[in-house]
Amino acid sequence: MLRSPLFWLSVVLLPFYAFALKAQFDLLHPDTTFPDGTVALGLNWDSLRLGLFYAMWTALAWSLLFIWLDRFRPQRPLVWLLTFLWGACASTWVSIYVNTWAGEAMNTTMANADMGSRAAIFIAPFVEEASKVTVLFLLVILYRVGIVSRLSIVALAGLSAVGFAFVENAIYYARAFVYGTNTIGIEDPMAEVMELVKLRGIYTSFGHPVFTMMIALGLAVALGARSKTVRVVAPLAGFVVGAGGHMLFNGVASSGGSAQLRPQWFMALALVAMLTIMMVLSVVAQTQLIRRRLGDYRRVGWLTDRDPVVFSAPFKRIKLHLAALFRGPRKIWPPTAKFMRRITELAYVREGMTRGTIGAGGDDRAREILHELEELRPTALTDTRGLTLFPPRRRKATSTAPPPQSPGAAGLGGNWPAP
Repeated sequence: MLRSPLFWLSVVLLPFYAFALKAQFDLLHPDTTFPDGTVALGLNWDSLRLGLFYAMWTALAWSLLFIWLDRFRPQRPLVWLLTFLWGACASTWVSIYVNTWAGEAMNTTMANADMGSRAAIFIAPFVEEASKVTVLFLLVILYRVGIVSRLSIVALAGLSAVGFAFVENAIYYARAFVYGTNTIGIEDPMAEVMELVKLRGIYTSFGHPVFTMMIALGLAVALGARSKTVRVVAPLAGFVVGAGGHMLFNGVASSGGSAQLRPQWFMALALVAMLTIMMVLSVVAQTQLIRRRLGDYRRVGWLTDRDPVVFSAPFKRIKLHLAALFRGPRKIWPPTAKFMRRITELAYVREGMTRGTIGAGGDDRAREILHELEELRPTALTDTRGLTLFPPRRRKATSTAPPPQSPGAAGLGGNWPAP
């Protein structure tokens, strides 16, 4: 445990997350008086509980989607949790202070939820996107052996963005509730909150994940490239595209007017559709990569003929997981899941060696994985042929010997010898 980078990341990050949340609460809880005399009411516990409740469902839906996407070489749940909390705690902490400072520097003294449209358009996109993807660089540097596929990087980026959107939405919902309950002209504060929930929690909930995924794609290209120039330029290009899209999104949202927003809305939907198609194609490409690289080991006799077929097919992998869970969550499923993780890592190690991004140490790692696979194979489920999800019922053992006959004289039909 003391040699694990994840352990030391947890020791450092979890207290920092708690400090960041406490600092944000201290900033948002008291009332704020602006130089022009307007007052922004602080957030109380009731409004925060309301905001967290409605923001939770959007975060849960998107988190499950990205965890499902990270299924070929799934990360440990601790990595998912640290990444989500980075976006929810550290990224929001950095963004709220920098955006507040930028708003004051731009003389945005109006008491609104955005602290002025200029800071939201020209400052917030760059600050928020940089803070969200910082955790990816930390994981790549400190936990490089666990980040092997493009889908893993995209999924982790999405989780960080979902965590950021979770806290941001909760703050927006809480502010709307406080404003509605303290303004005489608003008859139903909950109706105002629900309108905001529909807008931020449903219609535009794709915003933060999409922009952060663009930066993650640039980082994924850099990790798979042999050129040092590409390794530097690709993440920067992804950041420019992601922050630029975020800037355009905030600018359109600040312009107002439903008729004016209609063309931009269709552009946003087209962007989401394009990224969805890209993710589907990435899944197909990953299946082909795994089958091709496992086939290298099959041809030399280190893997069976069925291994490349079974472990490159998403639905066969799901079937193995479910069948192992139903047969024994303690004895059968752990070796099956570990076998699946190791054989997938073997494919990506081989891919890195053929592309020249992994040095001579890849041979040693591949040898270790092959020995570990042989140890796991007797207890793990490794083939889907004839495999049912539920184990067959055990039948009571019955004797195959003929029933005993009545004793009689030897040679006269009895099967017991006469005395």
